[in-house]
Amino acid sequence: MGQGVGDPLASLESPPAPEELVSADRPAIEGRVRLYLEALGVQATDELERLTQQVIERVEFRSRVGRLGEPLEAAIEEVQFLLDQWLLTELGIDNDPDRLAAARAAVLDGQPPGWTRRWAGLGHEPLAESIITAWIPAVPPPAPLAMDPNPIELCCHRLAGRLVQGFRKVLKLLDERRCVRQQVRKP
Repeated sequence: MGQGVGDPLASLESPPAPEELVSADRPAIEGRVRLYLEALGVQATDELERLTQQVIERVEFRSRVGRLGEPLEAAIEEVQFLLDQWLLTELGIDNDPDRLAAARAAVLDGQPPGWTRRWAGLGHEPLAESIITAWIPAVPPPAPLAMDPNPIELCCHRLAGRLVQGFRKVLKLLDERRCVRQQVRKP
């Protein structure tokens, strides 16, 4: 008797398969990735196609391993990841955040010409030297300073002490009144 109700509810309770999420959102993901790539400076159609396909493949892989999250956000994260990985590989640097940030700033500033083609895997001319010459260093340079210790005073800690003192005063007053009443009753 309850079979007709049980089957639809079971399908509602189980989330859709990750592949279904990506395939359902694929047009939206592709559109968002294209807009983001264009904002980064990728203009040629073949470059857009190639990079968009790489991002979609990575989002689908994240979906299969269960680490997708929000598909549109994951797609933008993958674009950033692909750009950083390409820069690390192109420049041969070991995940140095300062050098990576300088290289990212240089290419996003439009230097050197043709970097988007190389990033898409369609160009064969190495660009490491021209990226390095166009580096935009961080300003000001990092200057770590010693920090004096600053004791932390919790407001509740002081408040607790005050409450305890106030409670003692009240108890003392009550005790004094009780003593006075007992002395008044004794005569």
